[in-house]
Amino acid sequence: MKASSVPPMRRLLGTAVKRQRTRPPEDASGLADIVVKDLDGNEARLGSFWEDGPAVLVFLRHYG
Repeated sequence: MKASSVPPMRRLLGTAVKRQRTRPPEDASGLADIVVKDLDGNEARLGSFWEDGPAVLVFLRHYG
């Protein structure tokens, strides 16, 4: 899809025009013991999110 044929809202939001390939890690067990903070400042071990099943980890950039 050419950039000029992308709907204006998609251009505005900066969504990908081409489908991108994913490269998930073969073994994510090294991430399990990393501790992060939630929005309330509570600490959470990353591994706790996928104890019961698969999980998606998304990083959001903060500008400000």
